[in-house]
Order: sequence, then structure tokens, then C-alpha cells
Amino acid sequence: MRIALWLLAAALLLIGAALWLWQRAHQRAQQDVSAAFVDRQIERMQPVQLASKTETETTPQLQLQIEALRHFFLRAGIEHPSGKLYFQLLAPGVALTLLALIFGGWFSALGTLFLYVMLLVFYFWLKSSKLQRVRVRQLPGFLDTLVRLVTIGNSIGAAFQTDIASSDGPLRVVLDRANRQVQAGVDLEHALRQQAAIFRFKELDLVAAVIGVSARFGGRSDLVLERMAAFMRDLEHAQNELVALSAEIRLSAWIMGILPAAIGMFLIIFNNNMFMNMWHDPIGKKMLIGAVVLELLGGFGLFRLAKTV
Repeated sequence: MRIALWLLAAALLLIGAALWLWQRAHQRAQQDVSAAFVDRQIERMQPVQLASKTETETTPQLQLQIEALRHFFLRAGIEHPSGKLYFQLLAPGVALTLLALIFGGWFSALGTLFLYVMLLVFYFWLKSSKLQRVRVRQLPGFLDTLVRLVTIGNSIGAAFQTDIASSDGPLRVVLDRANRQVQAGVDLEHALRQQAAIFRFKELDLVAAVIGVSARFGGRSDLVLERMAAFMRDLEHAQNELVALSAEIRLSAWIMGILPAAIGMFLIIFNNNMFMNMWHDPIGKKMLIGAVVLELLGGFGLFRLAKTV
């Protein structure tokens, strides 16, 4: 009887072991099937991942270029450049380049396109410089009002938002953009610093530094801002006097820097045969390269002279 019980117990153990082994084999088979399915999905997704990786690598560069172009127009007073604006800028250049290509050849077309692009950049640079001077002139008045609001008990943030309503002109655009960022949850210091970087407004960056120090460590920020406004007025007055005294020197530098390049571009557009003959001649080719190098060095030197004076 005992032997039969032992045999029954052994049989039950063997049956249990067999069931366990069968379950393990079934789980291993399911795992193998799942692994094979995942491998197939990974093989299918690899081209998509490579394409998405390439797209993510190229998209930030394209976005940076678009942002740089948008900030370039923003500094010139154009907040929302549209397709119509791009068409108005590109259409005359394309038309002039085609006319130069028809009547003067590819060398004239290349010179025309280069001259048109340089004139556009120069125009927007002049426009942005004029707006920047207006912003710098408006900033001391904004700081005076800000100081008065802080003196009567307002915080820097509340005084800033209240003071925006009294400002106008190009400075209002910068302050409105910073205020929208503040309303979205950005600190006032970071919002002003970001707008100062976009508009290349170093005076506003200095104001943001004062506000940031006041927010972190406390202190009489109103006195610092008041002295900054007075210093900006004195600096503007001194700069205006210096510009008036050095007008002749700066004008001579501009003429000496631009006139040779303008004459060269005029000859390239309307009489490019002379340049082509010189380019095919070994000595003429060296002369042209030397002239371009000397013009670049002289223009840079005159530009530095005009900026320092």
C-alpha cells in the first residue's frame, strides 16, 4: 500500500513537472513570437526614424534662418512680413537681373543682382538704425515715468505694465512684446533681455539687469534707474555734439569707401567686356584680385574710422 502511495506521489510530481515544463515552453514560444514581431516593426521603422532624424537635424537650422530673417525685418519696423512684401522685394531684383542678362550677359546679371541685394540690405540697415536711435531717445522718458510709479509704492512689474500705456513709437513695440511674454509667465528680466537681444538694444539689457538685481536682492532700484536715465540723456547729448563735429570726416570716409565700389559695379554692369578681358589676362586677373582685396581692407578701415569718430 505504501509503495502504491509513493508511486502515486511520484506520478503526481512528474505530472506537475511536465505541466510546468509545458507552460514554460508555451511562454517561451509566445516570447519568441513577440520578439519576432517587435523585430519586424523595428525594421520597418528604421527608414522612418532615419528620415525623421534627418528632418530634426535640418529643421532647427531652417527655423534659425527664418527667425534671423524675421528679426531682421522686425528691427526695421516690419513686425509681420508677408508674402506680398517678399514679392515686392524680389520682383524688381529678378526683373533687373533678367534685363541685365539679356542686354549685358551673365556677368552683368551677376553684378546687377549683387548690387540690388546690397542696396536692399543698406536700406533696411538705415531704417533699423534710425528706429534704434529713436528707441534710445525714448528710453530715458520711459525710465522717468517708471521711477515715479515705483516711488509712489508700485512694484517694478506693476509700474512697467502701467508705464507701457504712456509710451509710443518704436519703443512701444519692444515693450509690448516684452509685456506679452510677462503675461505668458516669463520673468520681466528675461523678457526684457530677450527683446534686447532681438532688437540689439544694449540700453534695455542694462535696464533688465537692474530690474533682475532688484528682484533677487532688493535695494533702491528707482534711484539706479533715475541715474541711468540722466546718464543716457548726457550720453546722447555728447554723441550729438560729436556727430556734428565729425560730420565732414565721416562723410569723407563714406564717400571714399563707397565710390570705388560703386564705379566698379557700374562698369561691370554696363561695360563688362573690359573686366572679362582683364580676367582672362594673367596680369589683369592679379590686378583685379588685388583691387578687390585693397577695396575690402580700405572700406573696413574707413568704416572703423567713421564708427570711432
